Amino acid sequence: MNLYTSKSEKAAKEGFAAAKRGDFAAVKKLIDHSFNIGDCDERGRSLLHCAVQGGNPELVKYLVERCGMDPAWADRDGVTPYDLAWADWDGVTPYDLARAGHNGGISCGSAQSGQGGEAMREICGYFEKVCGFSHEECYRNPVLRGMHPDPSIVRVGEDYYMVNSSFLYFPAIPISHSRDLVHWDVIGHAVTDWKWAEEHLGPLEGGRGFWAPDISFYEGRFYICATLRNNDDAPYIQTQMVTSSSRPEGPYETPVIHNVTGIDPSIFTDDDGRRYMLLNRGARLMEISPDGRKILSEPELIWYGHSGLAPEGPHLLKKDGYYYCFLAEGGTGKGHRIAVGRSGNLRGPYEDCPYNPIMTQRDEIASIQCCGHGKPVQTADGRWFMVYLCSRFLEGRWGMLGRETCLDEIVWTADGWPVVNRGRGPSYMAALPFPKRDGGNPEEASGRIENGLPAFEWIAPRTMDPRYVRILSEDRVEIRGDGLDLCDPNCRSFLVKHQPDFRFSAAFELESSVPGSGTAGPGMTGIGGPSSETGMVLYYDENTYVKFGAAGGCLFAAEYVDDRYVRRESCSLDGGERAVFRVDTDGLTRTFYFNDKLLWRWEDVTSICSEGLTKGKRFTGAAYGVYVYGNDLLRWRQHSDVQ
Repeated sequence: MNLYTSKSEKAAKEGFAAAKRGDFAAVKKLIDHSFNIGDCDERGRSLLHCAVQGGNPELVKYLVERCGMDPAWADRDGVTPYDLAWADWDGVTPYDLARAGHNGGISCGSAQSGQGGEAMREICGYFEKVCGFSHEECYRNPVLRGMHPDPSIVRVGEDYYMVNSSFLYFPAIPISHSRDLVHWDVIGHAVTDWKWAEEHLGPLEGGRGFWAPDISFYEGRFYICATLRNNDDAPYIQTQMVTSSSRPEGPYETPVIHNVTGIDPSIFTDDDGRRYMLLNRGARLMEISPDGRKILSEPELIWYGHSGLAPEGPHLLKKDGYYYCFLAEGGTGKGHRIAVGRSGNLRGPYEDCPYNPIMTQRDEIASIQCCGHGKPVQTADGRWFMVYLCSRFLEGRWGMLGRETCLDEIVWTADGWPVVNRGRGPSYMAALPFPKRDGGNPEEASGRIENGLPAFEWIAPRTMDPRYVRILSEDRVEIRGDGLDLCDPNCRSFLVKHQPDFRFSAAFELESSVPGSGTAGPGMTGIGGPSSETGMVLYYDENTYVKFGAAGGCLFAAEYVDDRYVRRESCSLDGGERAVFRVDTDGLTRTFYFNDKLLWRWEDVTSICSEGLTKGKRFTGAAYGVYVYGNDLLRWRQHSDVQ
C-alpha cells in the first residue's frame, strides 16, 4: 500500500468517504477512473477497511474479488478489515483485537451482536471463506511482542523451544516453550550465574552482550550458542559462547568462550554425527567437538548469499539430499530479508534459490517491517514453519519495542525450494498451526528457581547483584539503593520488564520499607528525603530513560538523554499511607499519575526508542520497572490489573 499523494489525495478521500457510506456505485466509478487501489490514509487504512465500515457486503466482495484486496492486511495499528467486521461495536474496539496477539478472543455471538447486524455477519462469513480461517481460530503476528529479536527454534517430540537475543540483560538468553508455535512461556535462561554475568557483561556498553543465540538438540542435550559482543576496545570484539544442558530450561553449564571473530553462530549436526558452527559474513563453517567446547577447524566460507548485502544469521538444515543454507540479508532495518541456497555438498558450491528473497516486507507503509533473520522448524506431522524477527514502528519511524518475533508457514515448491507465506511477506493474521489449546505450562515458570533467582519476567542490565535486588514474586521485588544513578553503567539498584506493546499501563505501589533498612512504614513515610530517591523508570539503556519518583519531599518526572537530564517537572509530595506510581503509555505519549491523580502528560517521548539517540548499539527496546537511588531498602508491588 501507499499513502496517497497530493496528486491522488482528492480521489482517495472521495473513495474512502464513499466506501464508508456503502456507496458501491460511487466507489466503482472512482476505481474505474481516478482512484488508486493501492492508496491508504494516514492511519494506513485501505479502501477495504472503509468498505467494511460502510457495511455493504456487495462492495466488500467486489474489492476482494475484482481488485485483489486482502481482508487480513493490517493498518498501522495492526487492525485488519477482518477485525473491523468482527469487532463488537458496543464495547470491544478493533485495536483490542489487534493487540490481543494470539487471537481475537471474542466469541462469535458477541462479535455479531453489535451494531453491524446482518451485514457484518455476512462480511465475517465471507472473510472466513476467503482467508481460510475463522477469526476465533487464527493468530496474528508478532507472536512474541516486545523485545524478542533474533529467534532460533528447535523441536523435540511435540515440544518447541525458542531462544532470543538478550544483549546486556540478565538473566541472559531467555528460553521459551510452546506446544503450538503461537503461545510461548519463558521457562529458563541460558546464563543465570550473576557472578559470571558481572564478569562478562558488567563492563559492557549498552547494546552489546549476547547477540543472536541459537538452540539445537543433540544426543539428549540442548545446546545454546551466541555471540558475546564486547566493547570495541576489548582484545576480542566478537566472541562465541557455547553452553548445554540435559533439560531445556536448565540449569546450563558454565559457558565456554571461543575467541573467533564473527556474529550469529548456529550449530549444525550432519548425518555422520560431525558437528559444525556457522558464523557470518555469509555462512562460514567450522567443525567443533561434539560438546561444542573445542574448535576443530578454521572458519571456511561456503556461501555468501543472494544479494551480497550484509549476509548474516546463517542456519543449515538437510532435507531430501540437499543442504539448505538460510541467511539474513540487507541489514536489520527496513529491507531486511531471508534468502536461501542449496547444495548437494556441505561445503558447496551453493545454488541460489530462484524465489529469493523467500521472506521480506515490500510494502513500505505496512505495520510489520524489517522481516528477516529466520530459522525453519518441522512439525511432528511434517509441515514446516519459519520464526523470524520483525519491527513495528510508531508513525512509521519510532521502533519503541525493539525487534519482535513473527511466525509463518513454509511451503516447499515442486522444484524443492522453501517459500515463506507464499512469498507475500509477513502475515498479519493466519490460521492457527494447531487446534486451539493452551500453550506451554505457565506453572513451569511461575514456581521455578534459576540459580537462586525466580524465573519471572524481571530483568536487569548486566547482572542481578543480590546485595541490591531480590525478586520475591512476579509482582513483588525488594531493592536497596547502591548510591548510583541510572546513567551509571555500574548501577545495580533497579529491575525492569520489557514493554509489551505501544499502548499499556503500568503501576507500582511502594508497599513498605524493609525491617532493619533504616526507613519505616508503608507508603511514603520516611521516603523521599534529601538523601533518598525512588520510583518508576521507563528505560531504554543508561543513555536514555525517564524517571518518575519521589525525592526531597517532591514528586518529579525527569528525562535523561545522552549525558544530562533534558526535561523535568515536579510538585510537592503529600505524605500518606499509600504511594502508587502509574504511567499510561499511548504511543509516544506518557501520562503520569500518583495515587490516581493526574500529574503530567508528556508527548513525543522519543528518547526511549531505538532511534531516540545516535550513540552506541541501539538494538534493544523499551522497558519499565522500579528503582532506588540512595541507600534505602524498599519493597515494591506491581499492580497487574492495569496492564
